[in-house]
Amino acid sequence: MSSSLLKLPTAALDKLLQVVPAVIYATNVDWWQGRLHYACQGIEPLCGLGRDVLEAEPERWLALLTEESRHRAQARLKHAIDTDCERVSLNYTLQTSQGEWRHLQDDIILHRNESDKVTELVGSLVDVTKRQTLLGRFEELSDQLPGALYQCRLSTNGRLTFPLVSSGAKRLFGMSPAALVESAEEAIGRVHPDDTETLWRNIQRSALRLSVWRCEFRYRHPHGYQLWVSGHATPQREADGSVLWHGFCEDVTLHKQAQLALIESERRYRFIIEQVSDLIMLFDSDGVCRFASPSIETMLGYTAEDLYGRALIELLPPDDAPRIQRRLHEASCQGKGQQLELRVRHCQGHYVWLEISCSPYVSPLTNRYEWILGVVRDVTTRKLREMKLHEMSTTDSLTGALNRRAFMDCIETEINAADAMPSRLSLVIFDIDNFKAINDTHGHAAGDLVLASLGDICRRTLRSHDVFGRIGGEEFALVLSGHALHEAAKLAERLRQEFEETRVEFYGQWLNFTVSFGIAERHDMETLEALMHRADMGLYAAKRGGRNRVHQALCDE
Repeated sequence: MSSSLLKLPTAALDKLLQVVPAVIYATNVDWWQGRLHYACQGIEPLCGLGRDVLEAEPERWLALLTEESRHRAQARLKHAIDTDCERVSLNYTLQTSQGEWRHLQDDIILHRNESDKVTELVGSLVDVTKRQTLLGRFEELSDQLPGALYQCRLSTNGRLTFPLVSSGAKRLFGMSPAALVESAEEAIGRVHPDDTETLWRNIQRSALRLSVWRCEFRYRHPHGYQLWVSGHATPQREADGSVLWHGFCEDVTLHKQAQLALIESERRYRFIIEQVSDLIMLFDSDGVCRFASPSIETMLGYTAEDLYGRALIELLPPDDAPRIQRRLHEASCQGKGQQLELRVRHCQGHYVWLEISCSPYVSPLTNRYEWILGVVRDVTTRKLREMKLHEMSTTDSLTGALNRRAFMDCIETEINAADAMPSRLSLVIFDIDNFKAINDTHGHAAGDLVLASLGDICRRTLRSHDVFGRIGGEEFALVLSGHALHEAAKLAERLRQEFEETRVEFYGQWLNFTVSFGIAERHDMETLEALMHRADMGLYAAKRGGRNRVHQALCDE
């Protein structure tokens, strides 16, 4: 409330503030030890004293506060006055003149003059007794748990705080809930240095994907010993862009020691494992690698130490990872083995095909799987041979476009022809915007229908000698002989508009889609790789520019 409003007559202020749920009051800089300028009519039901009494003796308000609340509130207010704060929030307990206990939240605005000296305090009182009662019950219930309940917030500037912590934190972390709320840095700083990076990586991954956060880490207790802590929490996005987790942490030192003992026992068998040409890997129930035999270096280029602590899903192609992870998890939950053929990223960046036989270990105590043993064999040569046979068919049956191999053969032929008899040639690369969202929302059948529709439009629109190919999942390309850059741009814009206006019916629903284009005209004697790179850069620029647009790659792009 501004100072100008406080200059209104009392009756006018009373009428104006009738709709405000809080009780508004104003004092000079001495708070309730000085002069009371104004108090709402609702202050009497709040404390049992009429405002006429409080105007005559403001200090009677402070007399209602418990001694601890009074000292804490006065100290916090003094700090706000001395540090040039504009606002301060106080929480204190008072006993009304009728003997009832009330918990109040007092939000105070500090009005300052031109010299930055406080001239007036305007407070807003809210009765939070019910909330405090519920918090008390929460503390009583949470105190019965073996660990600690908490809320954790990651702000948009990367700062981590704990808005709410249960009393179990004192037993687990050796710090009071108030200390954790006041400063999260001290608790985070006690995480073992070797586990800090993993902890933060898991936090960032959970914040980015809004997936459940799970982590085990070592914690150096203030009393001098070390323990293992397991935590899991569910995130949600806040209106201001921050991420708020609701979670639980517990001491799993005994369980972790048993796991470490298991790892130690495996050391006795490593000699045998290291002599096997196949790759032996061990994953925990979260898919994190806990062991890899030395043949990993021959097969994937990594050392065993490189993969330790990394999740298998990080090495899989993004399109395959969720499906493979789901299949492994579902089979392992049933105690069944799995044999899979999958692509895994080599340390140099390319993918190799592996055949992996997975066997879960189901704990007889919990009846849940704790480990997955994988025996891995490189089948890249066999898969490439199968893929080569498969690619003998040059046409994509879904879209009617040339497959990538056939398309690349055609574009090389066109380039050779252009070199032999100089002529213009333009390359258009385009793909469907947010195609994954269509698959995720409506299923792959809907995605296939969109692809088929795109192929049909292209076949109807293009000239008979234009080369149309499908070079990726939702990525396509056109080779336009005799087309200059501006002519190719006109054709791409016509296609873009037609795609944008097309609606595809899928089980009673109408699906819309848009397409982004990158265009490049070939320079004299330019290589195929350079031409495709420039067209790709044009496509990326179209994506960055907001999608559903055509971008012409210029000479310097």
